[in-house]
Amino acid sequence: MICFNCGNVLTNSDYCSHCGMDVSIYKKIVKLSNTYYNMGLTKALNRDLSGAADALRRSVKLNKRNTDARNLLGLVYFEMGETVQAFSEWVMSMNLQPDNNAADKYMAAIQADKGKIDELNHTIKKFNIALEYAKDGTDDMAIIQLKKVLNQNPNLIKGYQLLAVLYMKHGEYERARKATKKALKIDKCNPLCVRYLREITNYLEDEKKNNPERRRKRRMDLRGTMIDRPYLSGDDVIIPKNNFKEATSSAQSIIHIVMGVLLGAALVFFIVTPARVSTVSDQISQVKVDYNQKIAIKDSSISELQKSVDTLTAEKEDLAARLGEYTDTDNTLSKNYTQLLSAVASYLKSDYDASAKSILKVDTSLEMNSSAFTEVYNTLNSKIASRVAETSYDAGMEALNKKDYSAAITNFLKAIEADSNNDDAYYYLAWSYKNNGDEKNAKKYFKEIVDKFPNSKNYTTAKTQAGVDDTTTSSDETTTSEE
Repeated sequence: MICFNCGNVLTNSDYCSHCGMDVSIYKKIVKLSNTYYNMGLTKALNRDLSGAADALRRSVKLNKRNTDARNLLGLVYFEMGETVQAFSEWVMSMNLQPDNNAADKYMAAIQADKGKIDELNHTIKKFNIALEYAKDGTDDMAIIQLKKVLNQNPNLIKGYQLLAVLYMKHGEYERARKATKKALKIDKCNPLCVRYLREITNYLEDEKKNNPERRRKRRMDLRGTMIDRPYLSGDDVIIPKNNFKEATSSAQSIIHIVMGVLLGAALVFFIVTPARVSTVSDQISQVKVDYNQKIAIKDSSISELQKSVDTLTAEKEDLAARLGEYTDTDNTLSKNYTQLLSAVASYLKSDYDASAKSILKVDTSLEMNSSAFTEVYNTLNSKIASRVAETSYDAGMEALNKKDYSAAITNFLKAIEADSNNDDAYYYLAWSYKNNGDEKNAKKYFKEIVDKFPNSKNYTTAKTQAGVDDTTTSSDETTTSEE
């Protein structure tokens, strides 16, 4: 058994030793598929073709790469007269396993018999015609067509089943039983044939027991005109009439010769010429079959290549998106570098307010993966900490008044980071969290005011808020009362 992910041979472990993929469920699926294959093989050996086909279909449904099950399913279909389905299974098997595949031998053996494939295809077409006759009510034509089909393809189970139904429809139960038994010789446990045979047997036994007169009349009606002939005893002698007459003149002899020549020409035209035409048609059909097989193989290859193209396209788009994080001018990484450079430039010009505003625009939650960037940011932030604290606090108050609590939280955090003694920043940060629905962090910062700033003007309110879980106070009302 090989890994479905990397193709290496699996061990007894539930994980692939090469790629680490969990293959426990995959192993169970493959084992179940093999179990159905063994069931199908046993039923096929016992000529339970219907049961074998059902088990093998389950096997290939669980594991489409089980070529042994697919090849055996094709053999079962072929034995049941379903040549088209058999060819389909073998072609799919050869696509899945091009080398060392028994399906190659099966296809080669059938193709070696010239005209065999065309003849089998014709039987399917004739069966469909017979089925249409039966649907239209022309049962006689359907029976004649089915007899031709079964003469060319004596293993077609569906043909025997339809013929039995038509016989039963017209009361010919003996013939229906004979057709059903022929089908059961091919497929011993076919459910539909078993059902037909049971119904026919029950009808005949009931008729023989309860209505012998109707049985006799029905059997006599089936004999046709034979029962209308006069009874002959064993002593009667039947002498056939002698219709031979000798030619009375030479003119009659010449006429007979001319008629013989014409009959010979007609024989050549109606028998020899169609045979030659049939041979050419067989050759053309063989070319068509080869061409269709090549098309099927190419279609499969095109499908696989298209899947590869789709995979590569998805990988390309993913790589392009990841590259855009580093190259696009509007992405966060590029903006962070731009704002940091702008802050440094403003600081070198002694424009500390502008420097503080630029450094506040740097998104510190983003992983920059650059030690130089982090070092420059920390150094500059420490040098203009007071400016940053003031600017962050003002930006937080402006966002709070606009009810943009997320922006207010971000700016108050920066203000506290720059100046940890700003009790107002703690106070309004706590209210921002509370109005944003984050009670846990709100209580946290109210408690920090109580712990760190006992002399703060906000101490009483903070102490109250730190001990209450369901109090909701809008940011606007708090701001107005404190001002």
